[in-house]
Amino acid sequence: MAHETELIRVLPDSELARLLDAAARAPLLLEKEGVLYRVSRVEPDHPVVAYDPEAVRAALRASVGLVTPADAERLKAAIYRAREEGTRPE
Repeated sequence: MAHETELIRVLPDSELARLLDAAARAPLLLEKEGVLYRVSRVEPDHPVVAYDPEAVRAALRASVGLVTPADAERLKAAIYRAREEGTRPE
């Protein structure tokens, strides 16, 4: 189920504008009735802004067949091996 992101314009001298100025410096966590919301600055080329579902579909169609079954098996084996070895220092 796809959801459209709604663009809300913020008045420059509002309390929300001041919160967004803070979020431009570092992500904020807002809490309302026990529910947390993360607010952070998004660059113009970020996928959440520049997302084009048809371009994603076209890229997926273009990539079909690029990975051979043998390549896929080697990749899966490498992933399983990395999971067993771990990636964090003890």
